[in-house]
Amino acid sequence: MRLRVVFFGNSESVFSERHFEALRATACDLVAVVDVPPARRSSTNVRALTGALDFVEFARQQGIPAFEPSSPNLPEFVQAMRELEPDLFIAVGYMNLLKEAVLAVPRIVAANFHASLLPAYRGKHPVFWALRNGERYSGLTVHVMDAGIDTGDILYQVKVRTRQRDTVASLYDRIMERSQGLVARLVRGAERSKLRRRPQPQAGASYYSSVSLEDFRLDWSRDAEQLRRWIQTSPGQCFCDMAGQRLFFMDADTDKEDRTPGLSPGLLARIGRTACTVTAGRGALRLRRVRLGQGDEKSMPQVCRELGLRLGDSFV
Repeated sequence: MRLRVVFFGNSESVFSERHFEALRATACDLVAVVDVPPARRSSTNVRALTGALDFVEFARQQGIPAFEPSSPNLPEFVQAMRELEPDLFIAVGYMNLLKEAVLAVPRIVAANFHASLLPAYRGKHPVFWALRNGERYSGLTVHVMDAGIDTGDILYQVKVRTRQRDTVASLYDRIMERSQGLVARLVRGAERSKLRRRPQPQAGASYYSSVSLEDFRLDWSRDAEQLRRWIQTSPGQCFCDMAGQRLFFMDADTDKEDRTPGLSPGLLARIGRTACTVTAGRGALRLRRVRLGQGDEKSMPQVCRELGLRLGDSFV
């Protein structure tokens, strides 16, 4: 007897879509899909508009019920889930917290795919925060959903090494390559009553919340390597305001031959042919490509010329 599965996801997230593709290839009966409301579809791995169907469109074309509740804990939604008689909930990138009443609906288990090595990086946008903080490893945990936020028992876990040049997108790609196979493994394990649960350890637990605009504003008093990592993690999103313009930085390197000791952070220390150097709290950054507001990408020296910036001008 094939398991009856409800998929919870975020139709704007690559993370959700890739695991939904794996679910479609698995021997089970998809009886419903659940999307977060549009206002909550924030993601650090936004799905490209390639023309491919998202999981909600796919479900509707197949005559499968598709839900978009303002809260999955509303009594009418809980009742709708009960009427489907599901064996398994699979959540990937779903942004709303499921509480006890709805978690009690599936016959076997409600499982969540969370892109961190739990108990570290519970909460939102774990890959972004892991790269921001310079973690050597990231990964994914499939865990039982309980009343807490990413606190339930661990079912499966994969570990992925981070790289110096990783962006959120590149690290997510490698995590998804390793974790898509866990969808079929979860379904088989549930079908055969072979799910092995282990409680999350207490040591190493951490929690992170939403990413805000101010998280991308560069603080030049920080270490140059940390600033490089911020820009590398989210190219085109980290910014500072200068000469009445907002500059978004596309890439950065630390200055290997820093000749700026003793200078205050955030000073324009060098204008070269292809890059400019700006001082940091420790060390300096070489900045090559930048975007002014919503305009086109340009070289940093060109932007300095256009804005009339000179050596010694402050970005703070």
